Amino acid sequence: MRPLRPWQRLQWRLTLACVGATLGLALMLVVVLLALAGNYLLRSQGMAVDVAAEALAKAGGLAPALAARPPDVDALERILSRALGQAEPPPSQENALEVEIRLGGPGAGTVGVLDAKGAPLLAVDFSGAGVSRAEGFSPSAEEAVLITRALSGVTAPESLGLRGDNGGLVAAVPVRDGAGHVLGAVVARMKPPMRPRDFMGSVLGFVLALGGPLVLLGTAVGLVVGALSARRLLAGLRPLTSAADAWSRGELDVVASVPPGDELAVLADRLNQMAGQLRAVVGLRQELAAREERDRLARDLHDTVKQHLFAAAMQLGAAKAHLQRQPERAEACLTEASELVGTSQRELVSLLQELRPRALGGPWPEPLRQQVESWSARTGIAADVQLDAGPMSPSTAEALLRILQEALANVARHSGASRVRVWLGSTGPERQALVVEDDGRGLPTERRGGMGLDIMRERAEALPGGHFRLAPGESLPGLRVEAAFTSGPPELVSRQVSPQPQGGP
Repeated sequence: MRPLRPWQRLQWRLTLACVGATLGLALMLVVVLLALAGNYLLRSQGMAVDVAAEALAKAGGLAPALAARPPDVDALERILSRALGQAEPPPSQENALEVEIRLGGPGAGTVGVLDAKGAPLLAVDFSGAGVSRAEGFSPSAEEAVLITRALSGVTAPESLGLRGDNGGLVAAVPVRDGAGHVLGAVVARMKPPMRPRDFMGSVLGFVLALGGPLVLLGTAVGLVVGALSARRLLAGLRPLTSAADAWSRGELDVVASVPPGDELAVLADRLNQMAGQLRAVVGLRQELAAREERDRLARDLHDTVKQHLFAAAMQLGAAKAHLQRQPERAEACLTEASELVGTSQRELVSLLQELRPRALGGPWPEPLRQQVESWSARTGIAADVQLDAGPMSPSTAEALLRILQEALANVARHSGASRVRVWLGSTGPERQALVVEDDGRGLPTERRGGMGLDIMRERAEALPGGHFRLAPGESLPGLRVEAAFTSGPPELVSRQVSPQPQGGP
């Protein structure tokens, strides 16, 4: 399996997910706050209510000038000029209207003062450039409603302020004396506090000023939260990973130990149970395989070596009986007995090599080539070998060697072939196959005894993606034995093998 890159690891994926969630949440909160601020500045009636409430609280500063008979218009103008202009804040609490009007609304508009009967006394325009007396003051229909409420003594800010259709603010508040009598009203007509374009510029400035710190803070919080969240999860996954690696190596007695309390602990228990069941199944399969192998060896010894030795004993007995009277016939019997003993000897060597496959040395697939060479030398059957061997696990290599041994043994015993072709190579993407073909009689219509083919089939199907097939030969006219499986890319190692003179046992 290809190693994981850092950003593919679960720890970093969880951490990055927490960072993204934190930044997303922070961004969403900023968007919500900006949306609320924009609604308050551009559309909400709440700002007009706030202006009315603050003006209502501070309008008492105009009461002395309005209480005079007649009202002191010059004094009213001086108070408003100081309150709305750029002069220093007045020392008395009566002139505190300056701060509240600046906080409650923008720096441009018109303020009008009316007497108790609603007659205009004074109107001034104010802006950033200063304060100046207005030519006149004509209330609109909306302002007339608010003035009526103010002169009637209404003091609820919700009823004394509103936002106009153009986005501007209007507030009309009563001016009362110490006894609570209404002396007149103050009407503030203010231009829209902020245009949408100005608001967007302010938002952009805010984002540019606070975007970097916000990203750094969100990243730091996400890293901490992600690291703490991943730590617990990884603490439970590491024992599972270690146990899985051990199980893949065949160490099924290893137990995954995970602290209890969550789904990982439940998963670990179930995997441990599965490993125990696999251990029992593997043990049973090993026992059955050993029993089948013993039965096959006993059958092969019975069908070959025992029969040949029995026949050799009969020939020796006949030679002994004819030794005195018919020495020529006794010599023929001895020759036949010698051939039978030699055949038994070769059969025993073949069986011994099947029991000791690892005695064959060299890198893979050298053991396969050595097996074919040894078999060809013993049997006198020519063998063409082509090995395109890819990387394989030891278990796969041993299974292929066992399948080859059984296939070659069947060729020597039952096919009557004079030539064999052995091929190992790629048949597709990550697919390989071991093929043994001969020019013998092929597969008989009726199988008689033995478990050789069944054992080859079981071994082939136990390989990764394994498949076993018997078919007529393609390059040779006899039988084709094919074991296909999943493996890596091949590495060409080809060799032609010819029969070698038979050596000693």
